[in-house]
Amino acid sequence: MKTLFFLLTVILLFQTDLSAQSTILNIEIRDKVTGQVVPARVEVADSKGNYFVAEDALLVGGDCDLTDEGAGLIDLESTLNSFTDRIQNPYSNSTQFYSDGISKILLVPGIYTLRIFKGPEYTIFQDTISFNGESNSYSAELSRWINMPDNGWYSSDDHLHIPRPVKELNPYISKMMQAEDIHVANLLQMGKLANFSIAKQHSHGSQGTYQVGNYILAAGQENPRSHFLGHTITLGAKKEINNPEKYLIYRYVWEEALRQGGINGFAHANQKEGKYLGISAHDGLAVILPHNLTHFMEVLQFNEGNYDLWYDVLNLGFKVAPTAGTDYPCGGPNLPGRERFYTKLDTGLDYDNWIDGVRKGRTFVTNGPMIEFTVGNKDIGGEISLKKTDSSQIVGKVIVNPDTDFIDIVEIIQNGNVIKRITTLDGQSEVKFNFKVLVKSNSWFAVRGFGYRKSELNQLFRRTDPMFFSWDTNSTYCHSAAIYVTLPNTENVERAKVASVWLNRLIDMENLLSQKNIDLLSERTDSQFFQAVSKKVLMDNRLELLHEISESKKFFSDILASE
Repeated sequence: MKTLFFLLTVILLFQTDLSAQSTILNIEIRDKVTGQVVPARVEVADSKGNYFVAEDALLVGGDCDLTDEGAGLIDLESTLNSFTDRIQNPYSNSTQFYSDGISKILLVPGIYTLRIFKGPEYTIFQDTISFNGESNSYSAELSRWINMPDNGWYSSDDHLHIPRPVKELNPYISKMMQAEDIHVANLLQMGKLANFSIAKQHSHGSQGTYQVGNYILAAGQENPRSHFLGHTITLGAKKEINNPEKYLIYRYVWEEALRQGGINGFAHANQKEGKYLGISAHDGLAVILPHNLTHFMEVLQFNEGNYDLWYDVLNLGFKVAPTAGTDYPCGGPNLPGRERFYTKLDTGLDYDNWIDGVRKGRTFVTNGPMIEFTVGNKDIGGEISLKKTDSSQIVGKVIVNPDTDFIDIVEIIQNGNVIKRITTLDGQSEVKFNFKVLVKSNSWFAVRGFGYRKSELNQLFRRTDPMFFSWDTNSTYCHSAAIYVTLPNTENVERAKVASVWLNRLIDMENLLSQKNIDLLSERTDSQFFQAVSKKVLMDNRLELLHEISESKKFFSDILASE
């Protein structure tokens, strides 16, 4: 007993002595060019690998509560109480925090490594600090390696589940997004049949838009969602839209979104068919695509770019933009904006202009690299009309921050097929191309790149085939939206092949909805912690859904008949 008392006394004395030695270090973060104090993500570590979080770190968090009751985040207090002051970064296995640009950190004298991050356009700031406890102020200047807004490109994450039940949360969340340099943060209110209040937004439309300089928070929705038809996203609508009685007839929600000036798309469109319990977009797209209500598809997410489904949509003749989003924080360990997309605007940034830019397909997706790409002097999202078979000049480049990324492969795509591939052997930071291609029929062109993160080499396993880059490799991805070239009296040569595959997909869906399979199908759709589409709702929607499928089958059959 005496020994235990002695040990406790020593521990208390040590803690008292440690506290007496601790001193506040004031860190100020500024943009080197503008001189302004800027929010950023910060990492402070000592020589033993211990991490330190600022006393005034920004609180961050999200809402992924998929129960029918929800998380109960209804006001400022309950929401901030659910947040945390630290970030567990899965890509560096370190603890970090968000700073509004001025932070106070309690430290004992010693040697510390300071790293500061602010999205992909800034270089990583790194310094070693010898902190003696007397000189208690430190100033860091962040430098850009590229400035995309100067060229009219603004970054976005289209998939953030951050609750904002009251407008008083706007300044908190905005600083968090500014720290990751996300210019348009789409905060998605998530739904399922029994609960459309997950990551609740206080307003939609103009009342739900909050802008500080070139940084916007905007309310959107991930609803309807089902394991059968996939997860949908609507952005830019004036009000939240829900139709629980016709939950599996996605067309009703999307048509209403269009009437409200919004745009529609599918989340998780990078997922392979049937992967992750059916959250892929294949079946839902087959049903709704012929109605021409689809504006975008998430093709980069969870550190994985997969474009096959999107290529099908383009080959069918639909002009749909690629987007990217993190599903933060519901998609597992992640950082907001880790996967993002850029949208080109000819005027200054506001939300309506941004929505219009996405609608026009003026985007590219990335988790680091930047893209320049033209076909016949038309920029990304543009269209060229040729009178006859002719050559078009393709010019562009893929560039990365040389301190953090390498580019292994750049490919130029025509109608889903690689027409030029450039492989670098030493991991370059810039790959240029300039060549002509003979266009004989309706075509779309795009550029994509693959590489790896040298700033995260401790977690890398390099692959040479782009199709095998995946979540566990910390790979680098980018892909432009399409540039379209049309010729009179021609069709995309891939169109009929895709139509045949999609027609068979619809036939398979009819079989799944048959009376003999309905019990098994309802088990799949009725999951407490996912969409919970009950057998009753499935049966109530079944006949109308079969009619929707029949109409879409006719669309694809007509394509095949015209060949």
